[in-house]
Amino acid sequence: MNLRRSLLALVTLIGALGLVLPTRTRAWTLLGGELDLSQRDFRVYNNFSDAEANDNTDADLNFPGASGAVLAIWKACVEWSSELHGDGGGDPHQPFDIGSGGANFDPSFQGQADIIGNTNANIISQIDSYGGGTLAYTELPIADGWRIRFFQDPTVWHDGPGEIIGGSEHADIQGIATHEFGHALGLGHSTVAGATMATLSSNHYIPMRSIEPDDQAGIQYLYGVKATDKPHIETYTLSGDTLTISGANFDTVGNEVWFTPAAPGGDGTPLAVSGLASSGGGTSLSVTIPNAAGPGDLLVKRAGLDHAALSNPFPFDPAREPCASPSAYGAAKTTSFGSTPILSARGYGSAVTDDLVLDVYNGTMNGWGVLFSGPAPMSLPLFGGTVHVAPPFVRETLFQFNFVGIAELPVPVDAALLGTTRYYQVWFEDPGDTFGVGLTNGLEVQFCP
Repeated sequence: MNLRRSLLALVTLIGALGLVLPTRTRAWTLLGGELDLSQRDFRVYNNFSDAEANDNTDADLNFPGASGAVLAIWKACVEWSSELHGDGGGDPHQPFDIGSGGANFDPSFQGQADIIGNTNANIISQIDSYGGGTLAYTELPIADGWRIRFFQDPTVWHDGPGEIIGGSEHADIQGIATHEFGHALGLGHSTVAGATMATLSSNHYIPMRSIEPDDQAGIQYLYGVKATDKPHIETYTLSGDTLTISGANFDTVGNEVWFTPAAPGGDGTPLAVSGLASSGGGTSLSVTIPNAAGPGDLLVKRAGLDHAALSNPFPFDPAREPCASPSAYGAAKTTSFGSTPILSARGYGSAVTDDLVLDVYNGTMNGWGVLFSGPAPMSLPLFGGTVHVAPPFVRETLFQFNFVGIAELPVPVDAALLGTTRYYQVWFEDPGDTFGVGLTNGLEVQFCP
């Protein structure tokens, strides 16, 4: 790899000549500013010209309506959030872990911009020029806004989320955007190898997608460790054009809900509905969805201007309610060879994504098994283990484990299942067992329109 291309983000300090970094007593460093609640917005002007920058069109429930470079950058920014974004899914390189800051900092995705914008517009875009050894840069100062630019040449930009194949000129948008957004929120470079804010990385900068303990320490120093009374969004329900948000720590009166606008443009000011009273001891808010709102994120702001006044961003689609991740329950039966068989899931029982795959681990090498389901859970001792699925049973799939005892079982999202919850378990052959039977844990799957 060309060493010059490993040097990230030469930060241009627009209007701040002579800025002096503090004496470094820690691995992370500061740039001398932070983003108040009026600067939590970010937008994307998607002028990325490489085909690889916009070829990911797979729907992602944690990032509704987004694809390509916009999706990659959205993931990058919310990685710095106070807690998991939705269920944290969306990146195979950090499974169910997007949203790792643990600080009183949360960004607000305000959709797509229709212009590049000035240096204070909080917009991320490509610059159509040659960067040499610089991949991207962040224009500061911080307090009144920022702008991030990705050099078009000589880099080939990829939107992920999988592996990147190619030479050192191929780079990951999400990883670089995570690094650059760290500058925008006030962090300089780190001397810790493997930190997102370090200047060196590997594997086309994919590891920079996931912030590490040193990055977390930096953002927590700037914005404070996540307060216990910070507003929190847990989920939402829809009834016509009425949105009910469930969570915690909402004010009795004077709450504000931020939406993502459906149409490109605007100036980054959050699409907001103000003056909302909560119910249930600060655990519920109801609001009429603005006509201009589209898929994006929800945030709740309570009264005040302190960093802890803004909630986590929560994925929102005005056309549908959240679809829960599949969840395991119950204990598996230990096999005759001492392993614990595991039934887990990738994807969701969603008609939008239709990407549900059940994975079975630690089964009998080259042995046969049956995936079965039922309408409810139960706990019935049987065959020296426990049956976790109530009848009537449906035999879903007869399958054979591979030579290391693993099986991948796709589950199509049938229209007849939408709006229901099914419970799954695997029975398999275990010739060395007293009963000749192996049983996994149970798995609950919600099927959503």
